[in-house]
Amino acid sequence: MDRSSGILLPVSALPGPCGIGDLGKAARDFIDFLAAAGQRYWQILPLNPPDGAHSPYLSASTFAGSTDLLSPEPFLARGALTAGEVRAIDWGADPMRVDYDRVYAGRTALWDAAFAREKASGVPSLRAALAAEPWLRDYCLYMAVKEEQGGAPWYAWPQPLRDRDPAALAHDPMLVKRLRRLRSSRQRARSARRFGVDV
Repeated sequence: MDRSSGILLPVSALPGPCGIGDLGKAARDFIDFLAAAGQRYWQILPLNPPDGAHSPYLSASTFAGSTDLLSPEPFLARGALTAGEVRAIDWGADPMRVDYDRVYAGRTALWDAAFAREKASGVPSLRAALAAEPWLRDYCLYMAVKEEQGGAPWYAWPQPLRDRDPAALAHDPMLVKRLRRLRSSRQRARSARRFGVDV
C-alpha cells in the first residue's frame, strides 16, 4: 500500500469575502495548492445544513448541503446577483472569526434575491433539481414546515402535521392558508418556494 498524506481543513475556514469560507475560488485554489504540494487528500468536516446552534452534527438532512457554504460566484456570473449586493452586506467586523448569525442572514438575503430573479427570468434550475433528486422536495417541505413552526423540531409540531405524509402537505389547503398568513413577505416567499406552492 502506497503511503499518502493530506490536510484537514473545514471549508468554512477558507478565506472568503462573505464572512465564511465557501465552495468558490478559495476552495479551488486550495485544491491546486494541495496538488502542487504533493498531497493526496483534503479532509473536510460535514457540509450538511447546520442546526439552530450552527453545528452540522445535528443536521436536518444527510443529503442536503449547507447554503452557508454556497459561493455567490455562479450567481454573479449569471447576473442573478450583483457585486454591489454582496459587498453591501455586513459580514462581521473580524475577518478571522465567523459570525454565523450574520452569515446566515446575509446569505439567505442573497439567495432570496437570486431565486426571485431567476424565477422571474424563467431559469428552470429549481424544478430540474426537484425532479432529479426525489428526496429534495420532501426535504424542502420539511424545512418550510419547520420554519413555519418557528424552528421547532418535528415532534413538537401540532399533531395533524406530525401524522401527515410530508409529500401530501404541499396540497393541504389549511397549511397553504397558514403560509399566506405568515408575517414577513420574505419569509412567506421563502416558505412558499420550499413548499412548491404559489402564495
